[in-house]
Amino acid sequence: MLKRLLERPVQLQVGAGLLRFRNSRELEYALSGKTAPSSARVAVLGGLDDAVLARELDAYQVMEQRIVSAMSNPGNGIDTFLARLDLDDVSDDHDWRGIFAGLRALDGSGGSYKKSALLKYLEYLTCGQEVIRTIRANRFGGGMASDSRPAPDKAAPRVERQALIYDLEELSGSEPSESMRNNDQYARLEKGETLEIQFGAHQSLALMLAKYRFTLVSGDPYLLFDDSGHDLKVRVGKNVIGRSSQSDVVLDAAYGAISRKHLIVEIDESGRVRLTDISTLGTFVPKDYVDSRLH
Repeated sequence: MLKRLLERPVQLQVGAGLLRFRNSRELEYALSGKTAPSSARVAVLGGLDDAVLARELDAYQVMEQRIVSAMSNPGNGIDTFLARLDLDDVSDDHDWRGIFAGLRALDGSGGSYKKSALLKYLEYLTCGQEVIRTIRANRFGGGMASDSRPAPDKAAPRVERQALIYDLEELSGSEPSESMRNNDQYARLEKGETLEIQFGAHQSLALMLAKYRFTLVSGDPYLLFDDSGHDLKVRVGKNVIGRSSQSDVVLDAAYGAISRKHLIVEIDESGRVRLTDISTLGTFVPKDYVDSRLH
């Protein structure tokens, strides 16, 4: 909260228009209506053949990975990403291409604004991928694997039909539950900010990913336990945790409120752990850590 109070207003040139924002929260609000593909964009996607649609899905995933990598790179990772970015790789839907051009023109300033915009574009990419998967699944009987490709010159396989629905809770951008907002033990990580914790031997950290409880335990390897006691390995280096099959640590699809890419966990050999939330419904940690170590 203090960081937002200290933010300087910015002017963002988007096409012929000049937009003024007093803080990054205002920018987030302005971009909230741009996190789902427009009806015109959905119509275009629906008219693409299977091979082109598959390439579109690949492009969304590559851009998603590039943004996640930039946001988890300490220092000037976001500025470097923006400087090297080919704007043709950004969707022109909802003026996103112009928004990115405006962000790049800020040069080394406006870091919190750039981070807020990239987080919103991640939401757009997430929703866009769901739209593409739904289009493709409908073409192939509703049960096609989310990241599979149709075999060339072959009929689509016959599969058992299953219901396909959007993760409405995630895509709606709904707020955390009342119980989480009033919880005296946990505090929500500021989206896009990084919490650094020095772990000792066999130290554990309680986490809430959206409304689900997990525990991260140091060791060789580090392990992430869910509330049923099942564990997943978390390697030294950068790990993206979420429901997406493209994540490094893939969580069960039953955790519907957890984002496809929810949390970045970076671990170095000395036991230093960095947590960066990139989710819709939030990551929560014990309040003492947030109060004393969030930077």
